[in-house]
Amino acid sequence: MLNLPILRWGQPYTSLDQDTVVHFITGEALARVSQANAGLLGRDMRLAPRARKVLAEIPIPELIGLMKKAADLYLNDALPMGDGEQTPDEFARHQSASTGLPEHMCKANMTKNHFVLSRMDQILDLVAAASLPAICKKPRHPSKSGNVPERSGRVIDHNRT
Repeated sequence: MLNLPILRWGQPYTSLDQDTVVHFITGEALARVSQANAGLLGRDMRLAPRARKVLAEIPIPELIGLMKKAADLYLNDALPMGDGEQTPDEFARHQSASTGLPEHMCKANMTKNHFVLSRMDQILDLVAAASLPAICKKPRHPSKSGNVPERSGRVIDHNRT
């Protein structure tokens, strides 16, 4: 059985409050997961501004590169998991066992996650390009004619310059 600690600022922390993840049919214990209570979260949130500052110092292209690397590791390699490690096949098997989702669908979702993370630079480029016209437009509330009614009821034609 896996023992999954909380990651507090990159360090594992095993809490006294733990939940057990069980197989959805057999009830077999699959993992023990540490829980974070409100007090622990409150203490950790006091460090959030420092964490944000450190993260902001990493150039965006480097962060995107890390996402791409993480996507490849997630899909292809055995990774540390609690007090052990887990292969992609084991991840899909555990996800299926704990949720009831068929294993082949878990693997398909892993492929989708990899697709998104490995193309994050392209996705962000598209989001930025799609947002640009909306950012540059004057806000207006057109009538059917495309003209904006003034409070007095007069219609102002914004198409004229």
